[in-house]
Amino acid sequence: MRALRDGEVCWEYWRRGENVMTEDDFWEALRAEIDEHPLTHHPVYHGIVDGSLKKETIGELCAQLRYTVTDGISSLALIIPQAPRPIKKELAGNLFGELHGTRKAPSHWELALRTGAAAGFTEDELDNRPMLAETKIYPDTVAAYAMRGQWTEALSFVAIGIEDLFTAFCDGVTKGLKEHYGFSDEQAFYFSVHIAADEEHAATGWNAARDYATTDEKKQSIRRASLEGRNMWWNMYSAVYEKGENKDCPRLQLAY
Repeated sequence: MRALRDGEVCWEYWRRGENVMTEDDFWEALRAEIDEHPLTHHPVYHGIVDGSLKKETIGELCAQLRYTVTDGISSLALIIPQAPRPIKKELAGNLFGELHGTRKAPSHWELALRTGAAAGFTEDELDNRPMLAETKIYPDTVAAYAMRGQWTEALSFVAIGIEDLFTAFCDGVTKGLKEHYGFSDEQAFYFSVHIAADEEHAATGWNAARDYATTDEKKQSIRRASLEGRNMWWNMYSAVYEKGENKDCPRLQLAY
């Protein structure tokens, strides 16, 4: 297989059933394909980093991020019975921290509300905002995979498609919120805590995919789930941007 360049990925051999990829080729190609649309290229990211995004849009983003924890992350509980023992324990620990919090930090949904409140809203106002249709795809897709016994796909949708793209986004957004909007470290903590946390969660997803995708069919299924996650995550931000900024925003769609 020739070297990938500028994120280019060729899946022709896979589509024709002529697999000449090595194991490493496949995962490197998938990572490059996902990275073709990093969240740091999204208008929401650029708007926060340069200080041009409206506070209303930041508030709406945080309201949706709250749902991605209470409804999205919590849906991963459905795959714990299906996952191998070491992953069961890791997933349970991750879910507990996100949904309940620890002695060092509140739950991540509470952190999202705190960050949104710093943009000029009450937590009750944010808590009562409806879940956008683009956000609802998160728990619906995870649940659909779980009900079919496809725990690796459900995990890949979240860990590879979403969390792996979130770390760089959170790094820039944390700095932007503090520099341009006057957020304190505590108020921006939802984003700063995800820089390291989602790096670990993403590693769990990639390792599980490599270890348990033992057939070409399974690899392709995980690939599609990962791209579905990336597209859902991007499109949720686009819906937030369009609602808050009243401007059109690019959407992603799977080609196949």
